Amino acid sequence: MALPGTTASARLAKWRQLVDVLAQRRGEEYSEEAEAAFRWLEEHRSSVDAPTRQAVARSLAGRSVSPLLFAFFAVDTPSVAAPLVATARLTREEWLAVLPRLSQSARALLRNRRDLDPIVAQALASFGSSDLGISGTVDEAAAAKVRTSEQGDAQIRELVARIEAFRKQRSGEAREAVAEASAPPVDGFRWETGSDGVIIWIDGAPRGPLIGQTIARIAGREQFGVDGQAAGAFEKRSPFRDARFTVAGVGAASGDWRISGVPFFDPHSGSFLGYRGSARRPRLDEVAHEPPQPSPQGIFGASLPADSLRQLVHELRTPLNAILGFAEMIDGQYMGPAGQAYRARAAEIMEQAGRLLSAVDDLDTAARIETQRLTLADSAVDAVALLCRLHDSYERVAREKGARISVEITEGLPPAKAERDAAERMFARMLAATIGLAGESETIAATMTMERLGTHRMLCLAIDRPRAIEGVDEAALLDPGYGPDGDWPAAPALGLGFSLRLVRNLAEAVGGALHIGDRRFSLYLPPLEYPELSSGQGS
Repeated sequence: MALPGTTASARLAKWRQLVDVLAQRRGEEYSEEAEAAFRWLEEHRSSVDAPTRQAVARSLAGRSVSPLLFAFFAVDTPSVAAPLVATARLTREEWLAVLPRLSQSARALLRNRRDLDPIVAQALASFGSSDLGISGTVDEAAAAKVRTSEQGDAQIRELVARIEAFRKQRSGEAREAVAEASAPPVDGFRWETGSDGVIIWIDGAPRGPLIGQTIARIAGREQFGVDGQAAGAFEKRSPFRDARFTVAGVGAASGDWRISGVPFFDPHSGSFLGYRGSARRPRLDEVAHEPPQPSPQGIFGASLPADSLRQLVHELRTPLNAILGFAEMIDGQYMGPAGQAYRARAAEIMEQAGRLLSAVDDLDTAARIETQRLTLADSAVDAVALLCRLHDSYERVAREKGARISVEITEGLPPAKAERDAAERMFARMLAATIGLAGESETIAATMTMERLGTHRMLCLAIDRPRAIEGVDEAALLDPGYGPDGDWPAAPALGLGFSLRLVRNLAEAVGGALHIGDRRFSLYLPPLEYPELSSGQGS
């Protein structure tokens, strides 16, 4: 703040530096110094050209900025606000505090995000249809003057007050949740639903975990909710007795229940109004023979759920891409000459970051398969050309290990029917999982032929097992924690077990398969057209 700002260039430098300092001091944005900095930035916003403001906003994209700094850029023109609006990560309370202060265009841009908290999305929708379009073009300088006059100190203090109020509210809710969790369990309660099957009234148990539950749908994968008896009775508007009902959490109402209910109707019109009923804890004889529910599993048996993993992947990909970009700029000398030592270091960083990014992509693919969100488009893939191209790079690195790979390909093979990226990922992970474990003087043989799988002839890439994993059974190989792992740059970064599971799941997604034999790994992919075989035909 003490830096002079008498010239245009000095004001521009000071403006950028203040933004950078505020971005680095998350948690300290409510100090008097920070308020003074925001006032100065707002006062001189119009003297900074739009391209510079856009560049500064882009530099903050993906970073954990404070709600005040986010709001400062979000009320700017759409081209300046867009990078931060698309990537800002705020808490629920911070979002609810800043939404009213955003411009109409910023809220319209924010509606394109699909990762907002449901309560934040609901609050955003409450601003009405007037936000759904970008307002007309307004002279930038005039708009900036209006925003200095309308915001200033009052905006900052109001934001601080709103955030503090939400924090206190959440703190009170947390205390209530703790008190509820520590309360003794209840043995029964009465309930009532609306015509949509959602519970709207409770007597005899805490309302929080029960209000909003539905008897109209069977419990999903998470196993919380009602069984088919209750949902089927609701569909027919008939009574039901002792249906299973499971409530999540650790409070007094959590756990297993047996619920009974009857429909009730309007006495005048006869229209269906909902269900009324009671709930009790199950008797010992009702649960003694019930099979235990499997504990939720993450990716390939790991403890991290697929949705959490996808969020982690999103968090990792942004900084990795930034690292790759800067390393490429140094290696390519795009910003001027660079010494050989710096370029060599940049090339090493590019290689390591590229390997990490490939592992991140594998994690994302595995998570999308697990959550059934992977969409693969069929296309004609020249599997022979793909294998030859990959062989050249893998053979070169295998020679450095003192090993080699030999490939034998049957003539006249048809194209594979698979998505190009998925086919390349499967071939690359198969080669990495074998050649990465090859020992000195070892030769890994690979063949590509047409082989019989069930009643069809399919393309088959078969690769020898390395000596390092001779005699290891399939269960051990597919264990995500199994070693040994390769020690060269293209070896499986996430381990042999993870790579084999990923290849198997991708193969099944395109209509193929991965077979793990005693001597070879065999990857089957469907050709574009293949005839059915009679039971007497061989491969």
